[in-house]
Amino acid sequence: MTGSINGSLTKQKILDCAATMFAEKGFTETSTRDLAEAVGLNPASMYYHFPSKNAILEHMMDEYSEYNTDIFTERDITGILRENPTSDGILSCLQLAFPPERAEFFAKVLCVLLQEQLRNPIVRAYVAERIILRAEVNVKKIIIVLMELGVISRDTDPDYWMKVNSSLVYSFASRMMLGIGDNTPGFAGMGMAGMLKYTFDMLLEKCGLQPA
Repeated sequence: MTGSINGSLTKQKILDCAATMFAEKGFTETSTRDLAEAVGLNPASMYYHFPSKNAILEHMMDEYSEYNTDIFTERDITGILRENPTSDGILSCLQLAFPPERAEFFAKVLCVLLQEQLRNPIVRAYVAERIILRAEVNVKKIIIVLMELGVISRDTDPDYWMKVNSSLVYSFASRMMLGIGDNTPGFAGMGMAGMLKYTFDMLLEKCGLQPA
């Protein structure tokens, strides 16, 4: 039993370290030896847990999907948005899908996926089907609730603004992950949370956000 527990802890340590290194240094630029040294293992021990870097990336995608399977309902988010109908409230709604203690890990995994989708067809398909599409559905629900609460104009088209939001997030995130965020007005120096907040502020403004 102890061996199994230690093995699970080591595996999780590898994943946590890999998420950080892949996000900061890049998936291609991070070697298995670099990762093994950072975790405190020899390469042979690394291969015992994961046969390749691709296997680590695939495990990250599986774990991301496992936690992000249940799309929240409009009832789930109404209370949050009633109390805080702002971009911060929207971010709080989107965080319902992930446990707080794993939020940082999944943010790094998302960074890695956004980088790799430009050169890895498997990741590109995953991002399109599991992340972008899910985000569109969630944002549409948020807009509908904001309409019902009278925060944004009733004539807002949820489908249209859902796609606008998805496009903004996708474009800004890709720019940020590629290190060219400074080319986007108002976006320089933002992290993932800042980028999302900026995007939702724009979205709410375009949807006719009522002044407080």
